[in-house]
Order: sequence, then C-alpha cells, then structure tokens
Amino acid sequence: MSWQQPPPGDSYGSGGGYPSYEPGAPGPAGDEPGAYGAGAPRVDGVSIAAFVCALTCCAAPIGLGLGIAGLARTKNGRRGGRWAAITGTVLGALVTLAGAALLAFSIVLAAQTLWEEDARVGQCLDVNFIDEEVKASCADPHDGEVIWVGEFDRDLVDRYTAVEDDHEFCASLPDLDPQYVDALESGRYEAEISISDFDVDDPATGSLFFCYLERANGAQVEGRIS
Repeated sequence: MSWQQPPPGDSYGSGGGYPSYEPGAPGPAGDEPGAYGAGAPRVDGVSIAAFVCALTCCAAPIGLGLGIAGLARTKNGRRGGRWAAITGTVLGALVTLAGAALLAFSIVLAAQTLWEEDARVGQCLDVNFIDEEVKASCADPHDGEVIWVGEFDRDLVDRYTAVEDDHEFCASLPDLDPQYVDALESGRYEAEISISDFDVDDPATGSLFFCYLERANGAQVEGRIS
C-alpha cells in the first residue's frame, strides 16, 4: 500500500484537532488578560469612620463632615463603603439637628426658670410640664405667687424635717405678709416650696428656698394675692 499525504486542514493545530493559541485572546471563561488578582475596590476608611461617629451623640457633627467627605471619596466606585458614607451623613445630620434643638430648648428653659436666688416676694410664677417653677406675669393668669424667700439655718432645717407637708412649714415662717397669712388660713390656697438643694427632703444649712401659694382647686390665679 502506498502512503498518501493527509488532506489540508487535517494536521494538528489547523482546524481539525486542538484549537490554535493566539496570544492575548480571551480564555475559556472570557477572562481578560491580567484580571486575576484585581479584586474589589478597597473600603474607604473615612466613610466607615463617618458611620461610627454618627452613632454617637457628641461626635455626630464629626460624622456629618466625614460622611460628606466619604461621598466624594467613594464616587463612581473608586472606593467601597459608600453605604457607610450615606448613612453617616444622614444620621449625623439628624443627630446634630436634634442636639441643636435640645440645646436651644435648654437655654430657653434656663432663662425662664425662677431660680431660688432670683425669687422675690410677690413675684408671680407658673409651673411647667416638667414641674419646674418659671417666671410669669402677674397681669396674666398664672399658677402661683411667691410669699417668702430665704435660706435654711439650723432652726429652719429642724422645723422643715419635723412638719408633715410644705403648707405647714410655709405657714410657720416668721414675718409673713398678713394677706398671705389670711390666704393660707382661708383654705382656698395651698403652699408649695422650691429648694436649691439636690435632696429636697433633707436640705442642708445654707440652702436657698422660696414658698409660694397656688389655688387649692388647681385653677390659675387672677391678679395678685397680696
């Protein structure tokens, strides 16, 4: 038998057997050259710090600033962690606004509060929703009127701890205006006390206080009592 040369295309690497290799062509899975080891973009540390700071009350303004910076740093996927930047910005803004509102409320409340060292006999007052005595105009309906201002000495401390209620103690104070004495004895008013000491049940010598009258039926006072 004579030997015959194979027809064109039947040799190895020319269409019949294994495919030929061309440098730079995509692999079996379509991988681009150099794709191995590329990985996802790294997480942005500033954005993570914004998220952490926004969760705390005092550092919320810092979280807001870091969150804004994180939004710029993670733009177009240059870095990961954009969710942290967005969350930090939103939470930081909300907590900062809430803190500012609370601060403003505290300042207004402190300005309106009738402190023991500022109280004067005949001064009118209201009692607010947190049971604090605040300044009021005697020309408008109000909750009470100051009848005595002073500080505890040893005798007053003993007297205060011995009586059963504020009304009895205030009624026993010396040099009360006769009109306040009449109001106390009429049964139409009750006496309350405001004390600067933290422990109002056992005030220390030198603690400031004032007594005031309010309607026994809970109604507001019209005009002045004295």
